[in-house]
Amino acid sequence: MRMKNRRRLLSFLPFLLLALGMYGCATGNVLTLPDGPSRPAAKAVAKAEGVPKVAVIDFSWTETPASEIGRDYDNVRSIVWKGNPGKAVADLIAGVLAEKGIPSVRAAREADVHDGFSTKIWGNVKEFRVNAKRTGLVLVEIEAVTALKVQGSGPGASAGWATDLTSSYRYPEPLFFLSGDVLHAVNRAANDAAEEAVRQLMEAGVVSAPAAPEGKGAEPKQ
Repeated sequence: MRMKNRRRLLSFLPFLLLALGMYGCATGNVLTLPDGPSRPAAKAVAKAEGVPKVAVIDFSWTETPASEIGRDYDNVRSIVWKGNPGKAVADLIAGVLAEKGIPSVRAAREADVHDGFSTKIWGNVKEFRVNAKRTGLVLVEIEAVTALKVQGSGPGASAGWATDLTSSYRYPEPLFFLSGDVLHAVNRAANDAAEEAVRQLMEAGVVSAPAAPEGKGAEPKQ
């Protein structure tokens, strides 16, 4: 029995040494994301046709420090992205609109939008976070959360329309995870939030998809 326990201990020893080594070496390190959220390449579409009537304005983001978006708790290090979550979210929403055939323009501020735009979309990023925590001996769970307050005005929207939404994505990774694994989680959470925002914007009548031309899915006139 003692021999069996000794063998079991020895079988786990490499993993324990590896974990202790990472703790000793990673303290005070920073994990920097190489890029920010983007629309999946598989969903790339041709530029939406028509004169844009929708303006998507950069969302506000007030977290401090702006570059730290999470923690790798086991390796005791910050997760840093030097981009702007408010701009990234607005870019994603504009991308989803284009995929729906709704042309839009991007603006950094409402003051940059001229009077020709009947619909405006803006809001603020309430949470843009990603954390990594150990869930087992050799697994780490990476969880990303994107929470938004989305606002919109337009001919079909009720006055003062706004909605709050939250999207999260988590998945386990092996002990050795890279910045690309963290970016994957961030990307999924942010994209899911953008897609849900557009779904609610369309449901509320803030934006609407263009009518399909006759012969391309539209019912023929009687």
